[in-house]
Amino acid sequence: MRAILIALLSALIAAPGFSEEPAPVARMAPGPSAVVAATGQPAEFSLGAGDLLEISVAGVEDFTLPARVGADGTIRLPFLGNVRAEGLTPGQLEENLADLLDPDYVRDPQVLVVLKEPLSRMYSVLGAVKKPGQFEIIGPVTLVSAIAAAGGLDYASAGTTAVIQRSYGLAPGARPYSIEVDLRKLMAEGNVTLDLPVMPGDVIGVPQREAQAVYVIGDVGKPGAFEWPLEGEISLSRALAMAGGPTKTAKMKEAWLVRQAPDGSVERTAVNLGDILKGKKPDIALRPEDMIYVSGSTAKSIGWGFVNQAPNIFTWGLLR
Repeated sequence: MRAILIALLSALIAAPGFSEEPAPVARMAPGPSAVVAATGQPAEFSLGAGDLLEISVAGVEDFTLPARVGADGTIRLPFLGNVRAEGLTPGQLEENLADLLDPDYVRDPQVLVVLKEPLSRMYSVLGAVKKPGQFEIIGPVTLVSAIAAAGGLDYASAGTTAVIQRSYGLAPGARPYSIEVDLRKLMAEGNVTLDLPVMPGDVIGVPQREAQAVYVIGDVGKPGAFEWPLEGEISLSRALAMAGGPTKTAKMKEAWLVRQAPDGSVERTAVNLGDILKGKKPDIALRPEDMIYVSGSTAKSIGWGFVNQAPNIFTWGLLR
């Protein structure tokens, strides 16, 4: 009996596609923030393609079989052939293998399946994050905790959308599908319904955003273009502060908000900065590519001629 089992082990190790040393896998250990409570995700994940298993039979000395789940979802075992593993938990696979073992060789076998290398339980976070890479799912993981495990968003370059490429639950070889998540609603507004569970094999991409800015020119301390933040809005008073505030020669009652309308035309709205800064009038929420012009001295007011004649608001990129 022992000779048969050792022969079985030797045959498996010699079989193509199997080795004693597991194939290296690039991985990072997620931080504590990656393990968070979430609903709708089982505690024990199903096995999947790429997982490296260690199969043993209790009470049988020197009997340990390494087996990797193939692309077809099966493991290949001598004398048993291909055995379906994908979609099963380790416990379910143990029961199936116990049923398949010949009772003439092992009576009432107690099979143990250990997940040694959970390749199918990995997910990736790429793009505009601080530490992009591959991570293992340990306990339930959501989109927010996955991004946290990757060091968080790189706010200087991150766009407003995350794209999840998902193949979990699909038939082998099926094309992954995409899920788009509005990061501004998730991160800034706290919409927890968008904090989706991360599934094995997910690839989370955070595309870099196209540069957007708000422009403040005229009689201010530091006129120029100011990058639009991902995490929130910019009010007129905040934009003015970013530009160093009005100078002593600024005409607080003679400011202008210049904005491109949906039809492509340019809208110019008179603004009384003094009333806004004193709280007499409500602040104004700006939009990306808005321009604030603060009237003042003749030298700094020369730019108003350009603003007044500009056919397209996006030509102000020259200020960057």
